[in-house]
Amino acid sequence: MLTNFWQQLKKPIIGLCPMDGVTDEPMRQIQCQIAKPDVVYTEFVSVEGFVRKPEVFLKKLAFMENERPIVVQVFGETPDDFYNVVKQLCGMGFDGIDINMGCPAKSVVLRGGGAALIGNYDLSEKIINQCQKAIADSGKNLLLSVKTRIGSRGVTTKDWIAFLSKFPLAEVTVHGRVLKQVNAGPVNWEEIEIASRILKEKMIACLGNGGIKSISEARKQCQKYNLDGILIGQIALGNPWVFKEGYCPTKKEIFEIILKHGMMAWDFYGEKGFVTVLKHFSWYPKGFRGSKEFKRQLLQTRNIDEVKKIVDSFA
Repeated sequence: MLTNFWQQLKKPIIGLCPMDGVTDEPMRQIQCQIAKPDVVYTEFVSVEGFVRKPEVFLKKLAFMENERPIVVQVFGETPDDFYNVVKQLCGMGFDGIDINMGCPAKSVVLRGGGAALIGNYDLSEKIINQCQKAIADSGKNLLLSVKTRIGSRGVTTKDWIAFLSKFPLAEVTVHGRVLKQVNAGPVNWEEIEIASRILKEKMIACLGNGGIKSISEARKQCQKYNLDGILIGQIALGNPWVFKEGYCPTKKEIFEIILKHGMMAWDFYGEKGFVTVLKHFSWYPKGFRGSKEFKRQLLQTRNIDEVKKIVDSFA
């Protein structure tokens, strides 16, 4: 019998939001070792890209047991490709499959994926049905979920979420901004509450997302707007301690994590892919004297030995 981890997790669920180019394996390991979120996601995977060159996505699909429950997120606009890719992903040990119906990136939206699916009922239904069929055909019975927004050009929460609630989804995460806002501007929590009400009538878990600055704020929003949980995103950049409520890391702790993250990235990607960690180096240094110069030097590094020398010189 299928175990629904969304229903079993202690409420409110405070998870780490999927962020492309950010929530890779080294970042998730750092996060889980410092303060484990209740649920974590992979970076998102293009179904069309995976069909063409699956080997390109192997690093994006890597995970370790301490990250569970771990959900793999997929995006695209081709129903048949969703079927083929999801069926393969079901055999890779993930706890859930999440369909991205909220990404605002132009490269995704202009092709009809991500947030462009909001209001495109015909294509969205085909994609969800193909994902469900792939899960059933795989025999693995993974949980299917959706991450979306309250609208595209304008707010359409009631109609859009009512549509999604027709399907046997385990969970829906609702970002409280419309597509044209991208990731800036006010978050409409009242609309997220409307979504939660609709979804809970169908026994579908609902998480909110957008603009959260702390764990305490996340808990308050869950209680105020009747949510099962919150996904935290941007505030976790360079701040894995955010999942420790009210915790402020020391300079020594920041330095130790920078070095540890750098070593993980070096071991995981090797010299060629080491530059992927530099964005994280731009986020970690803050709150201490000399942080700007420290960051400037870190961003010039190209291997772990250079990182060690700079950390030692500023320690």
